[in-house]
Amino acid sequence: MTEAINIPNIKLEEKAINRSVFVVEPFFPGYGTTIGNALRRVLLSSLPGAAVIAVKINGVDHEFSPVPGVKEDAVQIILNLKKLRFKLHEEGPVTLKLKVSKSGVVKASHITLPSSVELMNPDIEIAHVSDAKAGLAMEIQVDKGRGYMPSSEMDDKNFSISTIAVDASFSPVQKVAFTVEPTRVGEVVNYDKLTIDILTDGTITPEEALKQSAQILVDQLGIFGATPSEITVEPKADKVAEGDAKDFDIEEINLSVRTANALKNNGIKKVGDILSIDPAELQELKGLGAKALDEITSKLNELGLKFKKSREGK
Repeated sequence: MTEAINIPNIKLEEKAINRSVFVVEPFFPGYGTTIGNALRRVLLSSLPGAAVIAVKINGVDHEFSPVPGVKEDAVQIILNLKKLRFKLHEEGPVTLKLKVSKSGVVKASHITLPSSVELMNPDIEIAHVSDAKAGLAMEIQVDKGRGYMPSSEMDDKNFSISTIAVDASFSPVQKVAFTVEPTRVGEVVNYDKLTIDILTDGTITPEEALKQSAQILVDQLGIFGATPSEITVEPKADKVAEGDAKDFDIEEINLSVRTANALKNNGIKKVGDILSIDPAELQELKGLGAKALDEITSKLNELGLKFKKSREGK
């Protein structure tokens, strides 16, 4: 009798501020690790969030500049800004302003926020002003996104002069850990018990994070349940134009490693180089032979190409 794959149960085992521990069991043997890995990857990489993407600091031209009247340099200030966690209730980017005209500690709470923006950690220290006359003023851009985006990929944001792009980590999930232990079902003792520990930044609850990540996986896997009539069949591509194919590197036409290496060792790097050689001469090159020539001829035929002088004419 075929054993049914039952749907497991989930329960909340622990709950604290921004942290929850979930236990899911019983999973069919092996499923705990498979599903735990998939959920962890999605939780850390694919949930939407908001982060600082750029900053413009008065008196600073680039990220390695000192900041007048401030203890920290621009790099240290940027590192502190990256710790800020925001919740946007509108489409970004949103420009926030910070202006302090007295000496002392500058915290995230000094940032002026519109009603559409929530700051989850206002106690983060951004800088220390040592010269009240100089003060500190900056414009901070916050935007929505998923996963991680390095500053080098933000060139299309059209930032103004002296605006410094910031590496942005949008994920609202700060940490995910899971364990898989054996659990008993009747007389069977090798079922899986999956325990997932999720810590978020406060912009989303662990429960909502788990729900969203599971839905992403369901949506992605749903295509595999399509009926044959719903599956799109791509038309077979036409053969590559002869002129284009001649410019292909040897590695691009999927020859065996031995044949490809033999061609390169003989100074033949392009498909066009092969076509310029008589097949009889090609067969005599070091490392090649009749079998390699058959393989090369077959690949050329797939590309719609052939030797200028046929093998029969040698």
